[in-house]
Amino acid sequence: MSSAPDCGLIIFLRFPERGKVKTRIAETAGDDTALKVYQELSDITLHLAASLFIPTYLFYENKLPDEMIPSFHYLQQIEGDLGEKIVAAFNYVLQRHQKAVIIGSDCPEISPTDIMHALYLLDQNDIVIGPTEDGGYYLMGCKENVPSLFDSIKWSTSVVFQQTIQRIEEQGFTYSQMKTLSDIDTEEDWRRYKSRK
Repeated sequence: MSSAPDCGLIIFLRFPERGKVKTRIAETAGDDTALKVYQELSDITLHLAASLFIPTYLFYENKLPDEMIPSFHYLQQIEGDLGEKIVAAFNYVLQRHQKAVIIGSDCPEISPTDIMHALYLLDQNDIVIGPTEDGGYYLMGCKENVPSLFDSIKWSTSVVFQQTIQRIEEQGFTYSQMKTLSDIDTEEDWRRYKSRK
């Protein structure tokens, strides 16, 4: 599958450490299960990225993994809130590519076709965004870094998507909204996902 011209894919990850990942799953299922779920979600996301043949930048929180896949670029997230981390990652990748798309590892439903569709939509719009059922978003793409879109957002709440769209519209950017997907935050989310597979 060939990629749209000159795009970088950003993936935000955490170092897989017991007690430090998927804490909401850990509350009901325990730390070991939470770690296994996180590792499975990360594997799904990395497999997705490997199938795309798009330059991929893995931004890790805390520290980098011991084993690295040669085809990926490994970097560390900066200190700060999620908005500051996203801005820094976009800044890095947009210095190297004309377009950038960011995803996390919480949305196993996202497909290679979805990523390619996002790149296509970016040709017609300033921004592309994919909402999640819980009020956040699983994907954002842009052609220029706009730090103000990520400033003072109430991260990890049900108003993240709504606030972000409001910022985009206030600043006069064109955007395209992708289909809504569900992400995995709780044990119930995970069970629901597994039952649908």
